[in-house]
Amino acid sequence: MTRAEYNSNIKNWSGNVLRFAVWNCGDRMRSEDAMQEAFAKLWEVREQVSVEKGLGYLLTVARHYLIDCFRHDVVVAKAHEEMAKMAETSTVDKSQFGLSDEMLQALKSLPEVQRSIIQLRDVDGYSYKEIGQMLDLTDTQVQVYLFRARTNMKKYLTNRKSP
Repeated sequence: MTRAEYNSNIKNWSGNVLRFAVWNCGDRMRSEDAMQEAFAKLWEVREQVSVEKGLGYLLTVARHYLIDCFRHDVVVAKAHEEMAKMAETSTVDKSQFGLSDEMLQALKSLPEVQRSIIQLRDVDGYSYKEIGQMLDLTDTQVQVYLFRARTNMKKYLTNRKSP
């Protein structure tokens, strides 16, 4: 299929593909996405699809796109339901995570870089080198920030308990 034939397909079949998608899902925005996806895929395989089979290919791709969207919606809805059930039935105890209210407040009091380094090193277990690569810092800077973060947390916790 040449560029001119592809453009002709857009002109001739875009309305049909959009109506097909709207009829199948009832959502104009999602239907437009399906149509765009169909024409993008047609462009990618334009060498293998003949002009005569263009409309059939477009409708098939649009249908598959909509099916994928519906499946995704079902998965998301189930996840939301499960999260809602867990929120209703669970009583989260912060001690399960090893963090008291004071520790959480101490972490929140840190600058963002120090908080990130504490998280990456002490919770996630990354090495100094890996943290440096993630945050664009040298190994030495990571060590210094980590030392300062721990010192600041210690001061914060000591000052909170002393009065």
